[in-house]
Amino acid sequence: MRIFSEKTGKEYNSVELCLADEKKFDEAKAAEQEKKEKMAATRKMRATEIEDAYKAVLEAQKAYREKLNKFIEDYGSFHMTVRTGEDNPFNLFDPFYWF
Repeated sequence: MRIFSEKTGKEYNSVELCLADEKKFDEAKAAEQEKKEKMAATRKMRATEIEDAYKAVLEAQKAYREKLNKFIEDYGSFHMTVRTGEDNPFNLFDPFYWF
């Protein structure tokens, strides 16, 4: 007699073999589901970190503009030398040149 499992899609010679393989199949599915849930939680956490960093950049830009405008209002103009490198604020736009 042959036993067919709908879960695994395989045929078995005995019920015991079928049940043992279905148990392994269920455990593998549960492990895969747990891995997906963990990855989703990690992704959400990291996305939140990126959003928070972006908000911090926007707040820093706002503070910069306010101080710059106040300086210009008081002294008429502002001059600053900008060098290339990591400290260059315009490096934020570099990724957009690749599109």
